[in-house]
Amino acid sequence: MDDFSNVLSDLTDGDPFLNVASIKNAVIARLEASDADVRVESTEYFNHTYAPDLVLHWKNDNSFRHIYLRTSDNPDYIREDLAVVSETSPIIMPLVSLREHDDGSLELESTNARTLVATPSTITEFATTHGERTIAGLLSHAVLQGGRGLLSEQRARSVSAVIDAGFTAAQVSETEETRRAVMAAEALLDPARAAVLTRLLHAVWLGSGAPASTFPGATGITAHLDSAGLRLLLDISISDDTEFWRRIGKGISLEQLCELEVSSESNSLQYLVESNLDHLRAKSCRVSQIGNAEVAAHSVRWFVSSGVLAFKSRDYVSLFSPGPVSSTAFYEDGESSPLRLGLLMDRAQAADVDVDEVTIESDNGRRIDYRSPTGTRMWADEVLGQLSSVLGRHSVVISATTPLAGGTRHLKCDLENLTASGRTGAKFYLLEMLRYAIPLLRGLSPTERDSLARIIPAQQRGADG
Repeated sequence: MDDFSNVLSDLTDGDPFLNVASIKNAVIARLEASDADVRVESTEYFNHTYAPDLVLHWKNDNSFRHIYLRTSDNPDYIREDLAVVSETSPIIMPLVSLREHDDGSLELESTNARTLVATPSTITEFATTHGERTIAGLLSHAVLQGGRGLLSEQRARSVSAVIDAGFTAAQVSETEETRRAVMAAEALLDPARAAVLTRLLHAVWLGSGAPASTFPGATGITAHLDSAGLRLLLDISISDDTEFWRRIGKGISLEQLCELEVSSESNSLQYLVESNLDHLRAKSCRVSQIGNAEVAAHSVRWFVSSGVLAFKSRDYVSLFSPGPVSSTAFYEDGESSPLRLGLLMDRAQAADVDVDEVTIESDNGRRIDYRSPTGTRMWADEVLGQLSSVLGRHSVVISATTPLAGGTRHLKCDLENLTASGRTGAKFYLLEMLRYAIPLLRGLSPTERDSLARIIPAQQRGADG
């Protein structure tokens, strides 16, 4: 155990300013170890009655919290501090464990004052469990932002274990352990942070297949996660079960997902997206020729950045946006070559993708817009070949349109800019873009086709447009 009293016993320098700096630095190190998102500001004060010693700030969050360091182990002094500084719901941090106090009054008073009383060693407990269990990292963040009451090292370990067990129980719709987790969160955290954990437990409960009405906890919780809740759920890497992520995906749109920034290292994002290719819908997509040597062959890795969902493979990147094609223009394209008609037809035939309209341009700017007769596979259309020859052997295909849903919807591929979109505000399932657009925008190697085949359901790979 990391007892903070060891830090105090090592203070041998005669300079009190250096001693204060050493104490503060040791506390800051424990705070940062327990919450990767926290930024700690040190003030010029130490053990001051009214002025905080430290101020906590968080990335992408305007909230803050004051910390008052205290050198006394007397609980009566802490109780006096509550009357003075509790207006801002701070953390009062005795540097050593408090003397024994059995009447429970400090616990009750600090809870009612929405003030957390915890030693640096208690914070270290969260840092330790953070490294062992992902749920504990989420809890330690919530405690620093909105913890309340008297928090001992033993209570920190106990609450961490109960919350962790609750998330495991919610995955299998186990009532009692889930209820205990909800109650533990409500006892330790302010209403806002307790609600976040409860919503996450609720989402996991729904992901298990259990009805919302059977959730053992707070009432009035919405069935769907907000973006912040979704971000946390992706962070905790709680399940690799496809059905779990399909149930979670029912309440998520691509617009909501694209509000986040999620790296390709997130396994939960991989499960979420690949379990919901037939649910998430985009307006446009783009293929970039930028390679990614770090990605394993026969593999793709999804990520979310700058308002788009994307995947990277060994040799290219595909971006999917809830907005127009222009929303993907920020990504570097790499080099693309003019596409001859014969090569486009080879791509379409290899992927079994129907093309019903093409635009062909000669090297001197003449264009032909051609639509095949209904029921004709364009790669077998002799008339098209004759028209293309009229434009000369240097003619290239500018665009190609593939019909979906029996021809009621159309996905147009811009073969110059390597983008695809529909007409006006049309949206397409990611599955449709993967199945019909990507193989036309890029000549896929056998390895790249295998990578897409891995994530496209087998029954869809040879489906008619």
